[in-house]
Amino acid sequence: MGISRKIFDLIPNITIRNKDRLKILNKVGDIMGRPMPNRLIMGGTAIVTQPFIDEHNKRVDKETARASRNRTIGKIVAGTTVGCIVRGIIFDLVGRCTHEDISVDRWDNLLTPRNTSTIKPSMLPNRLRNYRTALSTIIAMFVMIGTNVAFDLPLTNMISNFLNKVDAKKKNKKVNTQQQSQYQSDIKSKILDSFKNVEGGKL
Repeated sequence: MGISRKIFDLIPNITIRNKDRLKILNKVGDIMGRPMPNRLIMGGTAIVTQPFIDEHNKRVDKETARASRNRTIGKIVAGTTVGCIVRGIIFDLVGRCTHEDISVDRWDNLLTPRNTSTIKPSMLPNRLRNYRTALSTIIAMFVMIGTNVAFDLPLTNMISNFLNKVDAKKKNKKVNTQQQSQYQSDIKSKILDSFKNVEGGKL
C-alpha cells in the first residue's frame, strides 16, 4: 500500500481547464470503462505477452513450449472474441432498458433504478453511466459461464489445433529440406571421390 501511494505521489497533479480537451478525456474514459473495450484491452495486452512467455519457457522442450503457446493463443483469441461480443450485446441491451424517464413503466426503463428521481438532474447522467457499466459487467459475468463452455472451449481447440498443424507442416518441411540438402551433399561427395579416384589412377 505504501509503495503504491509513493508511486502515485510521483505523478504530478494537473488541472485541465480546456473544456474541449476535458470532454475528449471524459469520452475516452467512458469508452475504456465499458465492458467490451475493457475486455478488448485485456485481450490485446495478453496476446502480446503470454504467448511470448510460453514459447520461451526454459523448463520444457521446444515442442511442448510451442504447443503451450498455441493453446494460449487459442484461449486469448477465443475468450476475447466471445467476451467482446457478449459484453457488447449486453451493454447495448442494458442501455436500451435504462431510460431516464421513469414516470411510466415501459420496456425501455425496465432496468432503470426507481430512486433516480431523488438524484440531482446534473448528476443523473454520470450515475446512470456508471450503473449501466456495472450492471452490464455483472450480467455478462453470469452469461459467460454458459458461453465459456458453449463457444470458448470449442473455438480454443479449433484455433490451437490449427496452429499445431501449421507448426507440424513447418517442421516437416524443414526436415525434408535438411534431408534433401544432405542427400545432395552426399551425391556431391561421391562424385568428387570418383574424380579423385580417376585422377589417382585407381579406375
